[in-house]
Amino acid sequence: MIDIHCHILPDLDDGSADMDESLAMAHIAANSGIEGIIATPHFRGEEQGLAQLPKILSRYRHFVRALSRTDIPVTVYPGAEILCLPQTPRLARQKELPTLADTNYLLVEFYFDESAEYMDGILRQIGDCGYRLIVAHPERYAAIQRDPALADRWNRLGYALQLNKGSLLGAFGDRVQSTAVALLEDGVIRLIASDAHSIARRTTDMRPLRQWLSRECPAEAAAILLEENPKRLLRNEELLPTGPVRLSL
Repeated sequence: MIDIHCHILPDLDDGSADMDESLAMAHIAANSGIEGIIATPHFRGEEQGLAQLPKILSRYRHFVRALSRTDIPVTVYPGAEILCLPQTPRLARQKELPTLADTNYLLVEFYFDESAEYMDGILRQIGDCGYRLIVAHPERYAAIQRDPALADRWNRLGYALQLNKGSLLGAFGDRVQSTAVALLEDGVIRLIASDAHSIARRTTDMRPLRQWLSRECPAEAAAILLEENPKRLLRNEELLPTGPVRLSL
């Protein structure tokens, strides 16, 4: 498996606090079947955020060197989780946004209470710049909780939607969980990732997710979400749809 959304780089955001925790997160991931991780520290999509890119790259290289001195069998790729702000489309036009694993995929997020109209406009403008968009944790946005048809529209427009492991497992409450289940059943989800932040909570351990999927989800759909599409992302290829998913809930 490849985890395409993980706050594993040390001392950058609200993720790993230091190198020891980053290495522990990699160890936990490997033990749960993860062979690759895209490091996605938070990046504010505005001019001021550009000043953080050298620091992000430096921490990424430092972590990769430290990881190479261990026996942890995980490959880490560069990336970022981009908070979409009014300036973000301008950075997209200037090709200054950090992509996932040197592809043309972007992992983007919004404040959870943004309007559907605002998110629609920002996604359209960024997409018009030639990027492929992956929208992080749509199940956590109030606009989609109120109207899941918004997620279907994004899917039809070609935006890939990524569920959080914790959302399906109930870590963010009943409303988020029920929205996550509905989106998965509707067949609009292309990826599931850990969105891990630490070794204590929101971890890189994917075993509970795999157990949930093996119990509730057809094996073919689970393989697309956890294995095939993450590998396609790394190859900069189109992601496969699952189609509607019949869960055994």
